Amino acid sequence: MGSWTRARDVGTPEAVIRRMAVSMPLAGRVENRPYDPAMRHSRFWVLAEDEFGAAYAHTLAGSTHLAALGGRTALEALDAGVPPREVWAALCDAMDVPEERRHGRDTPKRR
Repeated sequence: MGSWTRARDVGTPEAVIRRMAVSMPLAGRVENRPYDPAMRHSRFWVLAEDEFGAAYAHTLAGSTHLAALGGRTALEALDAGVPPREVWAALCDAMDVPEERRHGRDTPKRR
C-alpha cells in the first residue's frame, strides 16, 4: 500500500491514516492501532506557551526541576530524549494544571 489515495477514497479514515502514517514518526506499534503519533517538540511548546505565557513557559521549562523526570528540568529532559508527552505530563503535574487544560485551548469554531 503506497501513500497515494484514489479519488473515491479521499477523506475516508483509511486515507487519512495512510497519509499520516507516511508523514508522522512512529512512537511504537500497539496492537489494533496502526500508528501512535508522538507529541512533537513544537506541540509541547505551543501547549506550554498557551498555559503559562510565552516568556514564563521558557523560564519555567529551564528552571523547574521535576521529580518525575529524575530531578531534571523540562529542557534537560527534552534534550536527553524523553518524549515530549511525558515531559508535558510531568510539568502539568508539578504546576497543578487541571486535566481539562492539558490538551490545549479550546478555539471557537469558524462559521
